[in-house]
Amino acid sequence: MSRADRLEAILDAGARVLGERGWHGTTMRDVADEAGVGLATLYHYLGGRDDLLYQTQMRVLQAADASAQAALAGRGARERLRALLTDHVRRVMARPVVAAVLAGRLGRLPGERGRRVEALRQRYLDAVQASIEGVLRRRAKGARGAEERAALLLGMADRLALDATARTPPPAPGRLAGRVVATFLDGVLPRG
Repeated sequence: MSRADRLEAILDAGARVLGERGWHGTTMRDVADEAGVGLATLYHYLGGRDDLLYQTQMRVLQAADASAQAALAGRGARERLRALLTDHVRRVMARPVVAAVLAGRLGRLPGERGRRVEALRQRYLDAVQASIEGVLRRRAKGARGAEERAALLLGMADRLALDATARTPPPAPGRLAGRVVATFLDGVLPRG
């Protein structure tokens, strides 16, 4: 296994443990056991829990941000919002820890690393807000609360995505995202 593949496997294991136990309940021993490596090997790849948290968050946020930026390039405001939300739901269904990372609930890092994580998280949230505002612009001029609307939309998506992971077979992410977008917009836009 290459160094990059081993690091990827360790970060996957770390994300699973962080998702199950949270920041305060996760030890490096737990991560090593989950990854199937010795503690010394784990420390060869990661400098400690802060490094695990940083790399896990950056990995999730970079992938989510890249997809969000791609979704914003699509046609039609509603289609952009649905594409962004479909990707969000797919990520949360594949790795439940994604919901905690994107919402900032996994843990906060001090210093420059913390600022980098928060800047990337904000860039993602800005993309979500821009997608929502793109749909609402004509009907909700001067609307306030863009952050609250984004939190509400993502919260709805996270809840359905997390519930869906327990179903066999799980519903398609696009279908769940479509339901969330329709429910969200029907509650926000005035009826005809």
